[in-house]
Amino acid sequence: MPVQITQLSLFSTCASQILKLSKHNVIKRSVHVESFHKLQESSGFCFQDCASLLQRLVDVRDPKYGRSVHCLCMKTGLNSDVFVQNNMIKFYASHGDLKHAHLVFDEIPEPNLVSWTSMISCHVHDGGYEVGLRLFYLMCRSGLWPNEFGFSLALKACRIVNEFTTGLAIHGQVLKSGFESYSFCTSSILGLYVECGDVEDAYKFFNGIPPEERSEASWNTVIDSYVEMSNANETVKLFLQMMHHGISPNCFTYSIILKLCSNMLIPQLGRLIHSQAIKVGFENDVMVGGALVDVYAKLGFLDNARQLFWNLKDKDNVVWCALLSRFHQIGDAGQGLDFYSMFLSEGNKPDPFTFSIAFSLCSNLENASKGTQLHCSLVKYGFMIDSFLGSSLIHMYGNLEMISDAFRCFHEIRVKDEICFSAIISNLVLNSKDELSVEVFSKMRELGLQPSESTINCILRALADLNMLKQGKTFHCHVLKRLGDSDSKLSTENALIEMYAKCGAVYNAKMVFEGMQVRNEYSWTTIMASLSQVGQFEDVLRLFHDMLLCSQSAKPSEFTVVVVVQACAKLEVLSRGKEIHGFVIKIGFGSHPFVESSLIALYSTFKSEIHNAFSVFSLIKEQDLVSWSTMLTAWVQNGYYEEALKHFAEFRSSLNFSLDESIFSSCFSACAGLAATDMGKCFHAWAIKTGLRSHLHVSSSIIDMYSKCGSIYEAHQLFNETENHNLVTWTAMISGYAYNGLGRESVQLFGKMKEAGLKPDGITFIGVLIACSHAGLVTEGRNFFKSMRSDYDLEVTVNHYACMVDLLGRNERVEEAESLIENAPFHLQAKYLLWKTLLGACNTHGNIEIGNRIAQKMIELKPKEPSTYVLLSNIYASASMWDNSIEVRSKMKEENIFKQPGSSWIQLAT
Repeated sequence: MPVQITQLSLFSTCASQILKLSKHNVIKRSVHVESFHKLQESSGFCFQDCASLLQRLVDVRDPKYGRSVHCLCMKTGLNSDVFVQNNMIKFYASHGDLKHAHLVFDEIPEPNLVSWTSMISCHVHDGGYEVGLRLFYLMCRSGLWPNEFGFSLALKACRIVNEFTTGLAIHGQVLKSGFESYSFCTSSILGLYVECGDVEDAYKFFNGIPPEERSEASWNTVIDSYVEMSNANETVKLFLQMMHHGISPNCFTYSIILKLCSNMLIPQLGRLIHSQAIKVGFENDVMVGGALVDVYAKLGFLDNARQLFWNLKDKDNVVWCALLSRFHQIGDAGQGLDFYSMFLSEGNKPDPFTFSIAFSLCSNLENASKGTQLHCSLVKYGFMIDSFLGSSLIHMYGNLEMISDAFRCFHEIRVKDEICFSAIISNLVLNSKDELSVEVFSKMRELGLQPSESTINCILRALADLNMLKQGKTFHCHVLKRLGDSDSKLSTENALIEMYAKCGAVYNAKMVFEGMQVRNEYSWTTIMASLSQVGQFEDVLRLFHDMLLCSQSAKPSEFTVVVVVQACAKLEVLSRGKEIHGFVIKIGFGSHPFVESSLIALYSTFKSEIHNAFSVFSLIKEQDLVSWSTMLTAWVQNGYYEEALKHFAEFRSSLNFSLDESIFSSCFSACAGLAATDMGKCFHAWAIKTGLRSHLHVSSSIIDMYSKCGSIYEAHQLFNETENHNLVTWTAMISGYAYNGLGRESVQLFGKMKEAGLKPDGITFIGVLIACSHAGLVTEGRNFFKSMRSDYDLEVTVNHYACMVDLLGRNERVEEAESLIENAPFHLQAKYLLWKTLLGACNTHGNIEIGNRIAQKMIELKPKEPSTYVLLSNIYASASMWDNSIEVRSKMKEENIFKQPGSSWIQLAT
């Protein structure tokens, strides 16, 4: 007996020495070996002692001591005992060594319930849920019936992997076994139903549990399910019931309720729970305190959040991140990064989530150097670039326009998933790397990864920017297969409309729109804008009417209004435009800058309404660059050149912004309209001083100004000085030659432009047709007119026909001009300009017959237009048909039709 006691004492002493040294991480190999040799020499070392030592070694960080015990057991033959083997499995599982745990398990001839449950537990807690479920099935097949812990682990695995059907079957086995009332099982069953979205059945099951048998965990699970559903009423109701049944809410319960307050921004409930937490002494608990910090931060009470934060004795990363996230949300990146520095100075180690917030703060601050430092810090801390961290880095570098660094981070991610692919694709599109984004998306598809809705939308935008209609249609088919009848595909349908619209396939865009079950404001605005781009303005107004009548959930935005007002301007429907203006004031968009500018443009379409345009402009509180540019353009387009320059001179001293190319262009156009060469030269000097002279749009305006002022030499010199000509500058010079009677020079320049590789547009052809008209180049004019469709596929407008009529009329081909008008594809109102041009030619060449016929058609269209009567009277007078001429003049008096008197002006030297 004394010998046995001595042996046991020796074992206890050696074991205690090992544990003591190992827990303080100071054990040396020599001491370790010596201690185990003493244990080995002790014959009192039995399987109970070995198992006890293994259990105590579970809490030791370094696993080598447990492995040494395992080796000792193998030498002494104790490793064949099931009790020891089970403890070995638990030891290896606690250290994440699944390989050795499996080796031990495989050596057990007949594993018992503890063996199986230990292995299942080790896999489930390590994230191997599928393996855990397979082991559960094998255990049941071996003839062993699970206990409450085994059932709980299996139910947890089903919940995580979303195996709802399997979970229901296991629930049935739990009922048969009588374990339903065990707290482990009830919590797992509730968690299964909640995770699989069947909250109603979860609540029924919960109500079926007798109140006295409901654990804190089961109450918390049900309460959390209603928090996830944002059901505040049921959450508070359950919280009160919990306390009514004598169950005191724990820290986790309070944190759940506070999460509801944070998510739904409910300040009253947050304060109530805060006061209750103070009463029960949970305010300074790290979980509850962190939740309170998050609530007050999200509610905007940053001072309260800070006070609570500093009152916490123990602050974990979650609490720090609550405030860091708030700085990110309110856009105070500078203070957020200072707070992050404070986090580091207190000896805290950032985790991946902390790094992700810090990366977001750097991108908000547009601080590239700080972002690079953080990236280096991430590497220094030894973090691998996984999908989560890699995606955060990609977003940071993408927002900082360092797309090559973002792409490098993407390549460093070893296991790429949908999240990191989505991050790199969205940032490639953000940085206009559309072709590369499509390539990356193709790689994503090759790997079998399914794109999210946001990724699909990014690719659609890339295809739209690349004008890849064919690929867009193919991708549309993929979208239909991917999303099907999903209720969450609204943003993708909007992206499809936008893609088709940008690619010019308006019919396809309309088909997508008409097939939508749900439409929001963006849907309506996008389809209206696409129709407006192709000139279907009547459809725009019709859709706007439908939007107001049929869609209660989608209210027009300021951008919708802009599109509709522009449609009214294009259709020249003043009454409808004024109705829209009234509607704009009613819904409160009257002071929006874009809306104000569109209203100015609307009224400027009608020369008689220019005063209304100025009224809208005058009511703008903060007149910016856009509003000034729009108003100046309105005056110039309607011939109010003096008004434009006068108001510009009055307000120039009060401007708090720099002039841009648009305002300069309007000023040059006004000078051209007034033939004010000296003033134009002043603006020219100003443009040089501001550095905008080199802007091609400004250069073309200056060329146009000098041309219209008759200073064709200055225009030609400026054209030659301009580098990198575009279509606008070429067109300005071609038109300048034409207006100054240099038709052949204009035609020659047109040829040089084509040799330079530029494709003429409709405006260029107007210039060259005018040149042919002034130079009498009939054959060349006909050829240019025909080539518009045949060679360049351009739309021939009424202005091009007017140029041809003028060309033929000037060269006494009046009959041919009349035939051209008759066959022109325009309605009668549009042909009025053509008849007027031809009537002038009849007056020049004294063609009474055709002139009389044309004048009658014009009077039918516009009976109050004085120019028709004046031209017809002049035709009669030129042919000495005085009676007819007097008769026309008399009719004008009878109808109260008066010709607007002309005026001229001179500029006096000062």
